[in-house]
Amino acid sequence: MTTKTYVEGRWGQVHVRLAGKPTAPPLLMLHPTPKSGWIYERLMAQLAPGRAVFAPDTPGYGASDAPPAPPSIEDHAEAMFGVVERLAADGMIADTMVDLLGYHTGSSIAVAMANMRPRQVRRLILVSVAAYDADVRAEKRAALAHWPRPAEDGSHLGRMWALMRSLSDARVDTAWLHESLTENLRCGARAPWGYDAVYRHDLQSALDALAHDTLILNPQDDLWDLTRAHASRVRGAQYVEMPGVAHGLFDLEVERIAALIEEFLRR
Repeated sequence: MTTKTYVEGRWGQVHVRLAGKPTAPPLLMLHPTPKSGWIYERLMAQLAPGRAVFAPDTPGYGASDAPPAPPSIEDHAEAMFGVVERLAADGMIADTMVDLLGYHTGSSIAVAMANMRPRQVRRLILVSVAAYDADVRAEKRAALAHWPRPAEDGSHLGRMWALMRSLSDARVDTAWLHESLTENLRCGARAPWGYDAVYRHDLQSALDALAHDTLILNPQDDLWDLTRAHASRVRGAQYVEMPGVAHGLFDLEVERIAALIEEFLRR
């Protein structure tokens, strides 16, 4: 069973989903932009018997309070360490040394956390990495100035739905798409902030510096080619491709992903 709580954070309250026993090894899950910890609920339930699993909503997304301005990936990393320390102080997890799982933006935050405080991070699971070249990051960041605005006739919602449908696994149903779309809307005008942080962050260099045991999962989504090209930057990483699998994977492939995670973390 997944429970929910709030902890005081750097920019106000942070909403956190929790599952498992507080005394079990802690696993922090970091979500992509512009979603929330919602995407991990089924995976959390699958991993709960042997772990203390927790998934915060990144500040500014989901039900977490927002920063006053777009934060950097490093800002998010510091904020997540604050969540870890608060949960440990409140007895919701047993230790401030954690395993990390990140997905898209969450992968960038996880890598930053590991490089920032290497002794506080045990192992990493990265699901897709946005390791763009510097010139591509600059172009993508500049393009955020043209982020779509709400249309009077609501046509922006149809375009958002069509984009999500094109990026999602063909097996997801309309109920999942509807719930996913509502997550996109919760952050309002802050939707591009997470992308801004990703495009300011040199993930290629951060991956080069990583010295932790790492499992990289590469579903066939919009970061498929990029992840394949840069996974080897992480020394000794275990790399698993998931062809034919895209967004929605934590619902559609939950047993398979949970088994890969458990096998990796128990080594």
